[in-house]
Amino acid sequence: MKAISLVSGRQLSLVNHDELKTLPVDGVEIDVVLSGICGTDLAVLSGREEGQLGIVRGHEAVGVVVNVGTGVTRTHIGMRVVIDPNEYCGHCEYCTSAKTHLCNGGMGAGLDIAGVNKHGTFAERFVTRERFVHGIPDDMNWETAVLIEPVACILNNIEQASIKAGERVLLLGSGPMSLVAQILLRAIGVHTRATDLNTFRIEFGRSLGLDIVLPEALERHGQVPEKFDVVIDTVGNQLEIAASRINRGGRIVLFGFNGNYQYSLAVKHFLVNAISIIAAGEYNQHFPLALRMAHRLPELGKLVTHRYPLEAHPTAFDRLLNDPCAPMIKSVFTPNLKYLSR
Repeated sequence: MKAISLVSGRQLSLVNHDELKTLPVDGVEIDVVLSGICGTDLAVLSGREEGQLGIVRGHEAVGVVVNVGTGVTRTHIGMRVVIDPNEYCGHCEYCTSAKTHLCNGGMGAGLDIAGVNKHGTFAERFVTRERFVHGIPDDMNWETAVLIEPVACILNNIEQASIKAGERVLLLGSGPMSLVAQILLRAIGVHTRATDLNTFRIEFGRSLGLDIVLPEALERHGQVPEKFDVVIDTVGNQLEIAASRINRGGRIVLFGFNGNYQYSLAVKHFLVNAISIIAAGEYNQHFPLALRMAHRLPELGKLVTHRYPLEAHPTAFDRLLNDPCAPMIKSVFTPNLKYLSR
């Protein structure tokens, strides 16, 4: 089958990827319908993160079940599903203490993540285990469903940062993940403001009723700078700005990935002002809640603005990496168009 694999540190290629010959007892084989391009994929291709060579990328996906193992009980052929890519082992010390996001794989190898350290969903088909497959409601479209994994990521950060209704949150950057976060935060009664340099993203967010401005709009000439209860760095290199905008007793949330970024912490300032830095890590059993939240927020599907066949991956990534002002939000691959025409 066709798949997109990382063939060098910064290069993807369309390859012929062999499928499993024998399906595990609890295995589920899925025709991938949509698979979202994530910021972590872009971080690898831009050199901000390392990627494992030979791995089929992709970890945000929805599809249709085409085969199941003999031990599968709640999943059936023809079922529309969303895939949880974080394949925890279920028996290590962290899994057995309800911390599956810290799974060490039972042998210290760490959490298996599709598209990161095991083959992922930029492919025509994907095989996983039944516990990592969740049914999609009949009235949820594919575009909303493909954002359930991002929703789980955001819910994890909201929980870890104890963000509550009535608080004021500043999000630095308004890429796809930030827009998902803004929609979710608004739904739970949080007041958000966000920044971005891309005027299309600003106008797109405003069309959804979100408060997004150019970074300089945060500056109030001759006035005390506006402060927030929580600041979320969705870019990955904005801690200096976050520190200047956080209220006393506030929380700064690390969200964007950039392995090359370092920040010199003004320790006394953080101590005296009781400012917390939150690093939430991977989500921990958030998929059921993410499904319910996404079902309530069909506007999430509007974020999917661009669709590409697997063969067009050079065009997709070139635009995302080299055209920061492009009029686009969320891009997805469409490995099996036959399901979208129904």
